[in-house]
Amino acid sequence: MSQPDRTIDAVQEALLDVGPKARAKAPGPAPQPAPALPVARVVVDTPLAHLDHPFDYRVPAELDEGAQPGVRVRVRFAGRQLGGYLLERLPESDHEGSLAWLAGVVSSEPVLTPDVHALCAGVAARWAGTLPDVLRLAIPPRHARVEAEPPGAPLGGPPGARADGAPAGARAGWTGYEGGPARLRALAAG
Repeated sequence: MSQPDRTIDAVQEALLDVGPKARAKAPGPAPQPAPALPVARVVVDTPLAHLDHPFDYRVPAELDEGAQPGVRVRVRFAGRQLGGYLLERLPESDHEGSLAWLAGVVSSEPVLTPDVHALCAGVAARWAGTLPDVLRLAIPPRHARVEAEPPGAPLGGPPGARADGAPAGARAGWTGYEGGPARLRALAAG
């Protein structure tokens, strides 16, 4: 064997040692299920029409508080991490096999209310769509910065903005209208 062939063999052996098996994490202790309602029924965000139904997942104890109906979650699905919405918590599943664990709660803000779910399910059924497709269009994408703001703060506006998102000096915009400032004073007086 020539020198280049030995180098190629060494490189191939090195690559084999860095494969998926070498990078896999050692399994940790098994998670403990949530003490009450340990099953989460989840709508998984997948575009495949034949998977247009909820799936059951086990809720680990550390996610028990945040895993509430309506929140965005992450689940392991077909070997990938996908997003979804937690529909409800149950005491047990009617699934015969073992359940995968809920991977995480993306946000503790409930965005899928029962009314929105019913409306989206109705739209999907009426127009032969899938529920995940309709939910993707009906629920705005997550904005972590807005979720982090304290309650009552202006929604995503700069400091000094009013609750409706207008800048603090927005009253000046009314001076160009006949009776504009008087209207503002009348509204402020009730």
